[in-house]
Amino acid sequence: MESAAIHNSNTRRLPKPNNVVIVPTSLDTEFFKKWCIFLRPFISLTNREVDVIASFLRQRWELSQAISDPTILDTMVMSESTREKVIAECNITQQHFYVVMSNLRKNKVIVNNTINPRLIPNIRKDDNGCFQLLILFKDNGKK
Repeated sequence: MESAAIHNSNTRRLPKPNNVVIVPTSLDTEFFKKWCIFLRPFISLTNREVDVIASFLRQRWELSQAISDPTILDTMVMSESTREKVIAECNITQQHFYVVMSNLRKNKVIVNNTINPRLIPNIRKDDNGCFQLLILFKDNGKK
């Protein structure tokens, strides 16, 4: 009901997309790495930072299959055991991991010891293995 109220306000219906780009991938670290690379124009990330945050995002997605409470999920994602998995998966030293984490905090990728919610892809179970993202380039009237 709430979405109908929002839709019926002074907003217009969004047109159907006129361009579709399909990015073949599998829902594992490869997808999350591509997602982080896509985010590069919005947040500055080095290759190593992409590897680390992609690993965290994959771990978060896997944990979300069993944990529905967002607070518990965020706690588990940043737990010591998950951090150890990320370090091993990214093949980096613990010291280098802490430097990368510091940079991720500076870039607001990690906020209050959780992944910035704006950077987490909304992967829904009922989308048949597809993640869809609609990007609107809206004319702001400037010339």
